Amino acid sequence: GFFGGPRGRAVTVATASSSRVPQGRQPHPLRRGTKVKTFSSSSSSSTESNKGFGLLEWAGDLVPQPLVVKTTKFAWKEAWKTMTRELAPQDGLGAYTRPNDAFVLGEDEFRDSTKVPTSGLFLYTGNACPWCHRVSFAVKLLGLDSRVRCVQLEDDAERATRGGWIIAGRDKKRDPCFLASDLREVYERSSPGGYVGRCTAPVLVDGNAKRILSNNSTNILRCLNHLAAGASREDWGAVNLWPAQLEDEIEEMNGYLYSNLNNAVYQAGFSTTQDAHDAAASKVFDCLDRLEAVLGEREFLMGDKITASDLLLLPTLCRFDAAYAVLFKCSRRRVTDYPQLTSWMQRMFELEGSHETFDLEAAKQSYYKQLFPLNPSGIVPYGPTLSDLGVDNGLDRKVVRRGSPEFLSRVHLAP
Repeated sequence: GFFGGPRGRAVTVATASSSRVPQGRQPHPLRRGTKVKTFSSSSSSSTESNKGFGLLEWAGDLVPQPLVVKTTKFAWKEAWKTMTRELAPQDGLGAYTRPNDAFVLGEDEFRDSTKVPTSGLFLYTGNACPWCHRVSFAVKLLGLDSRVRCVQLEDDAERATRGGWIIAGRDKKRDPCFLASDLREVYERSSPGGYVGRCTAPVLVDGNAKRILSNNSTNILRCLNHLAAGASREDWGAVNLWPAQLEDEIEEMNGYLYSNLNNAVYQAGFSTTQDAHDAAASKVFDCLDRLEAVLGEREFLMGDKITASDLLLLPTLCRFDAAYAVLFKCSRRRVTDYPQLTSWMQRMFELEGSHETFDLEAAKQSYYKQLFPLNPSGIVPYGPTLSDLGVDNGLDRKVVRRGSPEFLSRVHLAP
């Protein structure tokens, strides 16, 4: 057999006895002082295997196997399509079409303190969601912790009353604004006439007026950037993610990222036809190839300093190998196959607040267990970890602190 023993017989595997083996040394398998575990290399078992209905064992003339297989495949696929469309609306070609966001602030409203107050703001975010990740990281990067209170969400469709988001642990005390149990209650209580629609995150709320300001992540990021420039200055100034001299280029890049990567991975994953999947996946890898070339010439997407575009890219890249490459079937290449993208991701995770706003293992649990139409077994893949992705995750990792000379060399400052 594989371990050197005859097929069908017990094979011994030795494990060290901690009381007899010095640390760092491995004992000989037959040396005294070792404990021995046994397992059977035979496929037989003392208990009968669960064979389901066993249809494929007695299929024949009476119950033709082709009929059994075709009927089962048809029923399974129709059930999957129905659940996927509920989760992710489709167009006539089987491609995912993301619904429009219900709450979006206008550009003039960002600068109006009567529309967007400088305090009493609440931001509802969940760890698994890349759209939430970009704004929760921005709160840290922009130094807005004292002005924007983040309320943690968990995605659990079995406990939510609409959509998938609940207040962490369904603990109302964790939502000081509305004392809500889930995100539907936040939407309902901030909408006097009631709310009909999807309850998505992130959500930025004016806690003083008890109203939703925005549930569009890029729009929220814009709002936070204006808030930092006007109301959260340190003695060295304030971070600016949209410097005026690069604004047009940033907007062009942001649109490109959304269409070809951020949203395209979801289009690939939620497609219900092969053509729709292939079209979306090809956009994804064309985009990754282009970004690899761009980052071969500069430290960050827009040059030697971080902009909003970098914050829009990071959440998708750090989830890619663990979720999108497998669950969404974008498996042509991994991010770790791109050396420049990997180095860029390392630089981004050196920034203070990056690790505090993202838990990869928890995100994996969410993707593989909550998106059940895509993974009905609920089995979560073994790996990868952040370390596997090339990101230093140790306690002694490099941290670029806000306000430090290296931090200031990596960011644009507001005028």
